[in-house]
Amino acid sequence: LAHKSIFRNSECPTYKKRGGSLDDCLKFYTDFGFFLRNFTTYTQENVHWRPIYSRIDEKWWPYINYVGNMEHLSEDARHFLHSIRSTKNDVSAWDHMGKKGWSDNEKSCDVSGEGSTFLEKKDTHHKTNAEDKMRMYYTPELERFIELTYWKDYYNPYFHFTPLKLFPGNDFKNKSESDDKDESDSR
Repeated sequence: LAHKSIFRNSECPTYKKRGGSLDDCLKFYTDFGFFLRNFTTYTQENVHWRPIYSRIDEKWWPYINYVGNMEHLSEDARHFLHSIRSTKNDVSAWDHMGKKGWSDNEKSCDVSGEGSTFLEKKDTHHKTNAEDKMRMYYTPELERFIELTYWKDYYNPYFHFTPLKLFPGNDFKNKSESDDKDESDSR
């Protein structure tokens, strides 16, 4: 953690106030599993770790007309840019910039490019192998914990998430199906 002292001096005392052990926090705060199991549950007032679904009253979800995500960035950007129109000439942002993308000049991103459309260029320079890196930190148990904690986000019909499975066979549909299975297993 780049901000060790901030975390120890701010987050660990908050964790203690919520019923956690200050000693455990100071000892294990750099452990990814400890962080996920404890900080995403004990410090829910921190908006960075709360499920998105819980931040908006359920009655408002049908009125939200746009949710974009990184999984479909190019398609979501196209949809969004089509919806933005200039008050000067009624040209959409897609027609103005999206069709040709940005210039290759990173310092002049407001200049239209002459190549591929906005966000459709395959940029292997920024390829991260994120799933392989995630497997370095996640276990099947942590993946399951996150799925249970954030299931309303994963399966919110307005988010259009594609479930990511790091560990095949660690199937998860939603919390209610999981609860039904747990009850039948205990019989």
